[in-house]
Amino acid sequence: MDSPLWKILGFFLAAVLLFLVPVMNMLERQDSAAYTVVFTETIRFVDSARDTGYITPNMYNEFVNRIHTTGCTFEIRIEHVKSMISPVYRQNGQVLEFTGEYEINRIAQGEDAILSVLFPDDPSLDAFDKARRYDMKAGDLLFVEVKNSGKTMATALRDMILLSDTQVPTLFVRAGGLVRNEAY
Repeated sequence: MDSPLWKILGFFLAAVLLFLVPVMNMLERQDSAAYTVVFTETIRFVDSARDTGYITPNMYNEFVNRIHTTGCTFEIRIEHVKSMISPVYRQNGQVLEFTGEYEINRIAQGEDAILSVLFPDDPSLDAFDKARRYDMKAGDLLFVEVKNSGKTMATALRDMILLSDTQVPTLFVRAGGLVRNEAY
């Protein structure tokens, strides 16, 4: 049977195989390269902050500018967990006795607290002013999470082909750890 329907179907299949598959492959490679850039820059920013014990506005702006070179928009979350070590005492009558134990209290500082120090409402402060530096102590924890807030081209094309709506971010990076030094 030499039906025109089969010819149209064959032409459509050829168009998909000759056009969409290579384009999809190229866009997925672009996503892979963007992921590599975001991963590398996030690790660089976190390691720099952990090694120095502080975050400056220039460090943060450089980090944001470098990840935005990928052409994607990102949602960045920063969390600093302060560690406070307190000795545990027991009251014995009128005297406090040290029990030989220590208690670790952790207080989480969110992104708003960090960014309010880096970028205060006072415009008279210079970018290099120490009041605009967010200081951390050795033993504290710092975590940074970066995820794309929009769809990448590969995700948009895949959603168009499969008639779906992907809600999961394509580029998602977490980094963090213990602050190792206080270089201020």
